[in-house]
Amino acid sequence: MMNLNDTYAGNGARLNANKKRRGRAELLVTSQDNYMSGEDAMGEIFARKRSRGKEFREMKMADYRDRMGLSFAECEEYDFADKEYRLAIKEGKMKGAFAGDDMSFPIASPEDVRSAWSSVGRSDQPTKKVQKNIIRIARKYNWMNGLPKSVHDRIKKGGSGLPE
Repeated sequence: MMNLNDTYAGNGARLNANKKRRGRAELLVTSQDNYMSGEDAMGEIFARKRSRGKEFREMKMADYRDRMGLSFAECEEYDFADKEYRLAIKEGKMKGAFAGDDMSFPIASPEDVRSAWSSVGRSDQPTKKVQKNIIRIARKYNWMNGLPKSVHDRIKKGGSGLPE
């Protein structure tokens, strides 16, 4: 007969591993006082993560602005982040295309391929059709590195890359 302690021995190892991982994450945060709780430390870590994401988005928009040759004043006149980005792709000022209907799923870089692929399921458009368009656009502009590894594996096996 199996002992209950043997059954839960693996759980104890996992709990200890998670405890060590949390401890390492908490050490990444230094506070003004040395009495920061684990919850506060994790809050600080996630705040830093959000800040890095915001910096990346700003950097991407600055890169787009530079490619379009716009000034900062011109960018402030309109909703630069979305409307002009889509219009630039539609009018051919930037290379790229739309994977969905009505200028949805704009793709103008490998990063856009990655984000479009990850957000396909949240749309009311047919998933297979949008995924097929994303793969087509990625191939056309040589942005295949934006597709997930699973898609690459399916293509290597001779398939279309679409999930079954």
